Amino acid sequence: MKLDSKKLLTTLTCSVVLASMAQVADAGTGSSYSQVQSAINTNGAGAIITELERAERLICPACVAPVMKLLDNDDYAIREVAAWWISRRPAQKKQVTAMSEQRLATGNSIEVRNAADALGTFRHPQAIPALVAAYANRTDLSDEARSHIMFALGTIGYITADATLERGMSDPSADVRMQAVSAWVEIRGQKGAAPAVALVNDPNTAIRRKAAAAIGFFRDPAGRTALEAQVLNDPDPVVRRNAAWALGQIGDVASADVLQKATQDESSLVRATAKVAKRALR
Repeated sequence: MKLDSKKLLTTLTCSVVLASMAQVADAGTGSSYSQVQSAINTNGAGAIITELERAERLICPACVAPVMKLLDNDDYAIREVAAWWISRRPAQKKQVTAMSEQRLATGNSIEVRNAADALGTFRHPQAIPALVAAYANRTDLSDEARSHIMFALGTIGYITADATLERGMSDPSADVRMQAVSAWVEIRGQKGAAPAVALVNDPNTAIRRKAAAAIGFFRDPAGRTALEAQVLNDPDPVVRRNAAWALGQIGDVASADVLQKATQDESSLVRATAKVAKRALR
């Protein structure tokens, strides 16, 4: 029997389309309780992340309890993917939200860290008051717990967290200050970086780098004087480079002399950035 080539082509095309539709329909459901539990038993981030992504929309009541336990895993990546998986299940998300808010108020530092991570992953502004209260009112929290509160506020990204992030930039812990200034940049609708200006002179090199970049990101003229001093005097070339870049972003012609001097910097990175920044002045 002779095959009709047009009919054959149509049949093959339909088969491919149907197969593709089936793959889309099954995306996120290609797992099972036994596979999820097997991945959890490895305690390996890669295996757990892969399997929970496959199980994104899997209907599996038996999976809930073991995944909930992952919210207290030592590995942040595992805690994050567990919270992400739970966020797809409204009843469990509500339960974890309530538990996390209670932990922020009364839990130990590890529990507060884990609660902040879960709420940050959920990205709901309703969690901000509990996070803010934990940072403001609790004096028993570790540096790690406080830094994870800052991280969560940045991940949620609402401007109502600004006052707490500003306080975090003055925290005794360098980790907290770093997370606070990093979170500041992530806030939607943020207008400037004035609280970060003081961090341009922070003892921690990484924080000075981040602060200079944050000021440049927002083109905040409040940081111009501090940046000019760092361009010329900071011992770290990346800080000097970031400060030069930030001055170019601010664009005040008053920085021209400083940037001209920076074109003679011992670091080629600083020299090149200063030249570009100087051309951007208005």
